[in-house]
Amino acid sequence: MKEFAKTCVRVAVACGVLLQLAKAQSQEILIDFGSSSMQSTVTGTQLKTWNNVHELNVNSPNRNLLTSSGASTGISLRVTGLGGVNPNGSTNPSSATLGSLANPAATRDSFFVGSGATMSLLLGNMPTTGVFKISFFGSRDIAETRHTRYALSALEASTTTLQTSGSLIGASPEVNTNRSNIAVRELVRPRADGTIQIDISASFGAWAYINALSIEPVNEIAYLPPQGEVYLFGVPRVSATLSAKHYVLGAPATASYLWESVASPGQSPTVIQDSSTGGSSYAISQADEGKWIRCRITPSLSAQQAGFISAVSEWLGPIRSSTHLSVFHVGNSLTRLANIPAQLENLSRSANFPLLTSLQATDGKNLRYHWDNGAMNGADLSAGTRSREQLAAGGWEHLVLQPHSEEWQTSASRAEFTEYARRFYQMADSRGAQVYFVLNWPWQTMPLSTQEQINSSFETVRQSVSTGGQKQVLIIPAGQALRAVVEACGSGALWNYNRSSFYIDNVHQTALGGYVTALTHFATIHKRSPVGLPASTLSSWGENQSITLPGAVATRIQEIVWGVVSSYPNSGVTSASPPPPPPLTPNVLPPPVVVDPDPTFVTESNLPPDPVLLAHAFGPGEPGSPALQANLPRALAPLANGRFAVEYRVNPAAEASGVVYTPHWSYDLRRWTATQPSDTLIERTENTVKVSWPLSSRWRFLRIHVAPPPQ
Repeated sequence: MKEFAKTCVRVAVACGVLLQLAKAQSQEILIDFGSSSMQSTVTGTQLKTWNNVHELNVNSPNRNLLTSSGASTGISLRVTGLGGVNPNGSTNPSSATLGSLANPAATRDSFFVGSGATMSLLLGNMPTTGVFKISFFGSRDIAETRHTRYALSALEASTTTLQTSGSLIGASPEVNTNRSNIAVRELVRPRADGTIQIDISASFGAWAYINALSIEPVNEIAYLPPQGEVYLFGVPRVSATLSAKHYVLGAPATASYLWESVASPGQSPTVIQDSSTGGSSYAISQADEGKWIRCRITPSLSAQQAGFISAVSEWLGPIRSSTHLSVFHVGNSLTRLANIPAQLENLSRSANFPLLTSLQATDGKNLRYHWDNGAMNGADLSAGTRSREQLAAGGWEHLVLQPHSEEWQTSASRAEFTEYARRFYQMADSRGAQVYFVLNWPWQTMPLSTQEQINSSFETVRQSVSTGGQKQVLIIPAGQALRAVVEACGSGALWNYNRSSFYIDNVHQTALGGYVTALTHFATIHKRSPVGLPASTLSSWGENQSITLPGAVATRIQEIVWGVVSSYPNSGVTSASPPPPPPLTPNVLPPPVVVDPDPTFVTESNLPPDPVLLAHAFGPGEPGSPALQANLPRALAPLANGRFAVEYRVNPAAEASGVVYTPHWSYDLRRWTATQPSDTLIERTENTVKVSWPLSSRWRFLRIHVAPPPQ
C-alpha cells in the first residue's frame, strides 16, 4: 500500500511537471518577420497562430501578441531600425531541430539590417515574474558566410549568435542557407518595467537577419491585459502639459491617475504625480527634462465591474527643453517613407534650432481619412499618433498638412481637399498654430510643367481655407523646389543627375528627392537659408539609414531650394537678396561686386564653377561716385595644399589714418559674421591679405567691411 502511494506521488509529480510544460507550450508566442505577401496563417501545416510583422505594419507597434493557441498575452512589440525585407530564406526548415519555428512561411523571408547598424525589438508589458526561453531563427540563401548577433537587455544582459548563411550549410533547394540551427537564450527575465530589448546586428559578414522568433514561458505565469489602452497627448517638452486618455473610457474624473518617470525605459519608475496631487493632466517641469513619462489609469469600481482594468501608456520621451519648436505632421507615405519629420529634426539640430516633431501618417490616404481617424477610436495608422487629440491638447506651434498626390487633380477631389484642410486649419489656427500645405510634385510620368497646375490648385485651396482665420495658411513649396532642382540637372554640380534621380517610383522620392523636400521644410518653417547645412539625408522607403551626399551636390541643391522658398508666393519667407553692406561714409552706399574666379580654377569634375557661389565682396566707392576700387578681393586658383583662396590689398595710407578692414563671412548672403571660421586661414604679406579655406568648404561668401576712421 505504501509502495502504491509512493507510486501515485511519483505519477502525480510527473503529471504536474508535464502539465506545467503543457501550459507553457500552449502559452508560447510565435512571430514571423518578413514580407506582407509571405505571412504565416493558422491554415498552415502547424495549425498554430502566428504574429506577422511586415513592412506595412512595422511602424505601428503590436500591442497584443497572441499565443500559438490564439490567446491574448498583452505583450507588445515595437521594431525600430529596420534595414529592409528579404524573401530569400529557407523554404525547407528542419522540424527536428527548429520545432515550432519550422514553418516555411516564416523561415523563407526576413527583416535585415546592414553591417554597422542595429535593428531593435522591444517587448513590453511582460509579466515581471515570468521566466522565458527565447529562440531566434535567421537565414539567407547566399554562399557568403554571415553571422547575426542577438543582444538581449533584460534583467540580466546576454548575447547569442547564429550563422544565417554560408557555403553548403543548407539543403536543396537552398544549399547555402541556414535551415536547421537556432540561437537560444534560456531563463530570460524581463526588466523591472516589464520590457526586454533585443538588438540585432551583424557579427560577421555584411548583413544580419531575423526570420522568426519564439517566446516560451518556462514557469507558470499569468499574462497581463494589453498595454497601450492609455494614450498621452501633448508636446513632450518642459512647460507643456500632457493629457492622458483611456482608449474606451476617455478621461473619467472618477478614475485614478498615476504618473511615472524614468531616466530611460527599462529602469524602475518613479512616481511624479498621483491622484492626490493631480488627475488626467500633468504639467512637465524642468526636473523632467531628458526623462521619459507614462501614466497608469485605474478605472472606478463600477468600471472595473464592467470589465475595465488598470491600464498604462507607453513611455513618452525623452522630454525636450522648453526652447524646442514643435511641429506636427499629417500625411501619408510621401511624408513617412522619406522620413521628413526625422530629417527636419536632424537639419534643425545641426543649425542649432532645436525642434521636435510628431506625426499621424497612413499610407495612400487623403486628408479626409486623416481627419476621420485623427480621434481616439480611429482606424489603425501606419505610424504616429492621433492628430485631432494632439491638436486639442495644445502646444503645437506648426501643423504641416501633406495632401494625397491626387487631391489637386479634379474638382471633386479639390473640394474634399478644401473641406478637410479647413477642418484641420480651424482646429490648429484657433490654438495659435501656423498651418502649412506641402506642395505636391507631379508624378514622374507627367511633364514638369504640370507643376504649374498643382501650384494654382493649391493656391485656390489655400485662399479658401484661410478665410476668417488668425494666420494665413502658408505653402512649403516642395514640388516647385523639386522642379527647379530637376531643371538644373545636367550641368554644374548636378551634371550627372536627371529627373529619375529623385523618384523611386512614379511618385515617391529617393533619398535625394527626400533631401530636397526636407530642405524645403527647413527653409520655410525656420525662414532661413539651408545653405551650409550638412550634406546628409536619410534613406527612402522608411529605412532611416544615414546617407552622405557629395558636398558640391548638396550645396547646389541648398542654393536652389532657398531661391525657390524665398521667392515663392505665400511661403512666408522674404526675398533672398543680400542685405546692403554698411556704408563707408554717411549717405554713401558702396556698390556690391561679384568676384569672378581665376580662369584656371575648375571643380573636381572639371566643370566650370558657379562664380556667384565662390566669393562675394563689398568694396568702398568714392563719395558721390559708383566707381569700384582696386582693393576688392579676387579669387585665386586652388592652392597646392587643397585650399581655395581669396586675396585683397590694404591701402597702407588709409590704414595708417585709422581705416579698418574686417573680413565678414556668410553661407547664404543674408547672415554675416565677423567670427572667423575654424578652418579658415588669414595670411598677410606686407599690404596683401590672403584668406583661404578647404576646397571641401568652398561654397562660402566673403566681404570686406571697410570702416572709416573714428571721428
